[in-house]
Amino acid sequence: MNLKLVYFLVFLFCSCKNVELPKPNAYLRLDYPSPTYKEIVLGTNNATVELNTASTLFTNIKTITNANSVISKSISYPLINAEIKLEYYNLNKSNKLNDRLKYLNDFTSIHLKKSSNSPQIQEFTNQNKKVYASIINIKGDVTSPTQFYATDSVNNLLIGILNLKSKTKYDSVLPALDYIKTDIYHLIESVEWSDI
Repeated sequence: MNLKLVYFLVFLFCSCKNVELPKPNAYLRLDYPSPTYKEIVLGTNNATVELNTASTLFTNIKTITNANSVISKSISYPLINAEIKLEYYNLNKSNKLNDRLKYLNDFTSIHLKKSSNSPQIQEFTNQNKKVYASIINIKGDVTSPTQFYATDSVNNLLIGILNLKSKTKYDSVLPALDYIKTDIYHLIESVEWSDI
């Protein structure tokens, strides 16, 4: 009887065809280095922020000390192929807060037209350091999914715009955007104005 069982099992295994099963969904795993933050001075000692130096390159774009008092910096993410453009403004009569925020609003509106979702706006306030900030996150296939600003509403304004350098789908870059957003949140939380 054991012999019959053995023959039956051999017959069963030999006669079965390979069954093709669909592959399970796979997700891209992106590993980025743990952030290491370092304090960077913006302008002529007017403001300082902390930037992630583990995965970024920080460069000066231009420094203009005319009536507009604009200082531009670039934070590049080579692993992600993205860049944050920072602009620091010393607010005065010819360089008004409302005019600069209107420019940022106009820029954001262009990208909102390409998105099917409404933006997610996050507010940040630190009364002790006189930092009032807003982060605008846009979902969808846009080249600039995040814009932000931080100000003391009197003398200083910092505007940041995240630009993706390649055409991508929102779902595929979501882990990279989450990594950069962590850096943006830390940047805003670390802003300090020297004239306060």
